[in-house]
Amino acid sequence: MQDATTPTAAAPHVHPMGMGFAQTLGDMRFMGWVSLIYGILTCLSILGAIVGVPLIIASHRFIEGVNRFDMYRQNPGAQDELRTGFHELGRSFRIMKILVIIHIFLIVGYIFFLFFLGGIGLLSELANS
Repeated sequence: MQDATTPTAAAPHVHPMGMGFAQTLGDMRFMGWVSLIYGILTCLSILGAIVGVPLIIASHRFIEGVNRFDMYRQNPGAQDELRTGFHELGRSFRIMKILVIIHIFLIVGYIFFLFFLGGIGLLSELANS
């Protein structure tokens, strides 16, 4: 009986991080590019640039982290690549966390602005009657 931790002859190319590591990297790269494109499209409006420019920076750092993980996948002994990849992802997530807070603030401000305009419209209706 063979130990579960030793690779068999049928699976010579199994990475130490597991079989799904390459698929996860592909999904991460896809999400990085999608958020980069979303950031570029968001920058088409002036107010959208408040969120779009930092999103572009965060997406670029996210893709850099994924590239570092890919370098680690190709050379499992390169622990520096793994460490740098986590560092880049951490920087990216920090920016995205700040962006989510800013985005929530802008949405709440927009809702208050709509209620304010509705109140002004209601007051003008009362003044005209």
